[in-house]
Amino acid sequence: MNLFFIPSIIALFSILAPVLRYGKDHILPANYVFKPAELQEIVQTTLAENPGANNTALFTALGHKFSDRYGPYVKDLNYDDWHFSNAGGAMGTFFIFHASFTEYLIVFGSATGTEGHTGYHLADDYFIIVSGEQSAAYPGENMPTIYKPGEMHHLSYGTAQQYAMPPGSFAIELAQGYIPTMLIFGFLDSIFSTADPFNLWLQIKFTTISMFKNLLLGKI
Repeated sequence: MNLFFIPSIIALFSILAPVLRYGKDHILPANYVFKPAELQEIVQTTLAENPGANNTALFTALGHKFSDRYGPYVKDLNYDDWHFSNAGGAMGTFFIFHASFTEYLIVFGSATGTEGHTGYHLADDYFIIVSGEQSAAYPGENMPTIYKPGEMHHLSYGTAQQYAMPPGSFAIELAQGYIPTMLIFGFLDSIFSTADPFNLWLQIKFTTISMFKNLLLGKI
């Protein structure tokens, strides 16, 4: 290995990091359609209007509200286009409401429960619990922070946690930032761990379709 390779990578990152951070804070937000607080309010309203409802009923109600509020920027909920998520050692299932180059909005969770690494991302991630719960902790924390239905977990740009969700837990997840860089983390387990080319194809297919559909709407 070239002895200058690693120092060169470190030097390049030290130059790019503040540039990327500036873009995330001052340029990318002009392209955002979604607001975390607004999505949390939609989830909380849906929960209040549907006490005791099962996940299917909650997802359906949320899908209607998203369509009413965000129109062509979101895909209508269906149960044919769900697929597995394998990332950071965690496995769940998800449906893409929206994917663009600066945002994605999905419903993610697990019928059987899951646990893993969030990954480090060049994006802010907002996780709004719909059912069950999520627990999360940073290195050195001896007890997790637990998020219940209607509560929002914000994983800040460039940070990572261990997280867990018991069986039947689902959430609305919004990511805002450099979304294409997140896809690497989302695809690697399907290649090197589960070796599931069919599921990898579905992830690429639905993400690409949504990204270019929104690009045609002028949404970066």
